[in-house]
Amino acid sequence: MKLRLGILDQSPTIERGSSLQALKNSIDLALFADEAGFHSIIYSEHHGVEAYGSSSPEILSAVTLSKTQRIKVGTGGIMMKNYSAYKIAEWAKILGSLYPERFILGLGKAPGGLKDAVSALNNHRPVILSSQEAKLEEIIQYIKEEKGMYDGLIAQPANLDYLPDILWLGSGIQSAKEAAKHGVGYSYADFMGSGPGKESTETYLREFDKNQYALVPSLQIAVAASVANDLKTARYNAYGMAYQFLQARHIQAPQALLPTEIIEQKILGSEDEEDFFKILDHIIMETPGTIAGRLQEKSEEYRTDELLILCNMYQETDRINTYKSIILANQ
Repeated sequence: MKLRLGILDQSPTIERGSSLQALKNSIDLALFADEAGFHSIIYSEHHGVEAYGSSSPEILSAVTLSKTQRIKVGTGGIMMKNYSAYKIAEWAKILGSLYPERFILGLGKAPGGLKDAVSALNNHRPVILSSQEAKLEEIIQYIKEEKGMYDGLIAQPANLDYLPDILWLGSGIQSAKEAAKHGVGYSYADFMGSGPGKESTETYLREFDKNQYALVPSLQIAVAASVANDLKTARYNAYGMAYQFLQARHIQAPQALLPTEIIEQKILGSEDEEDFFKILDHIIMETPGTIAGRLQEKSEEYRTDELLILCNMYQETDRINTYKSIILANQ
């Protein structure tokens, strides 16, 4: 079965590199993905974090949509607690109208940064811990131009020919239930390696309400991958990504990608050694000849043909080669 493959791009930075170069790499990756046949490219949102160059996935999406021809482009995702539902709906409708059937509005419930960044995003006011699901409902009302909190208020542009796809990001059963209830797509973060996995996605497929936003469920699985000519190199190249996952798990701001030899010095013999190698082993590490089979297994495990591939590497050429190997194996 041919898979619908997408890219999850975090615009990774490297030690002694620059965020500007990371953004340029993201644009180059999108141009490659558009020509190579990837189904989508999705941009993440991070604030005040050295590891990732992009804080505004909506802006990066707009730039990429203007430079590409066919690939779907979206946010993965907008961290809703930092913004109003009205503003999100407005710019989502602009991108959806200018690029019909190509823009994906991916939404997430995480803060998108550590405490100081979240405080700055919210004008130094305490974050209101209201239901993010309620904000999703409000966004849908504005996009579909339904009656909501403010009678007669519209989010321009109005009367869209095509509504943008909506994707709800999550890693647990509650987020799966929310996506199903509102009839939106669900993106499960398998690469995080600590969630209920199949139970979440089966809940989404079973409970999906076709009478809400979309007629059919759209299930996407986000995985981390490293592909090289031999497994030793694939594993070696994945160290930087695994180390960032480890830092995030400890609620630390991930560092820019480090060379593998530096990470080995930090990890070997440390209290984090066991956790690091568990995280590393969860990353899909294959050769060009075996990656197709591994991705098929993941597809069958979750009963979906749509996979989103995350690949952060110290050497950008290794990152590009991973994506090249993956798309060639899917021909």
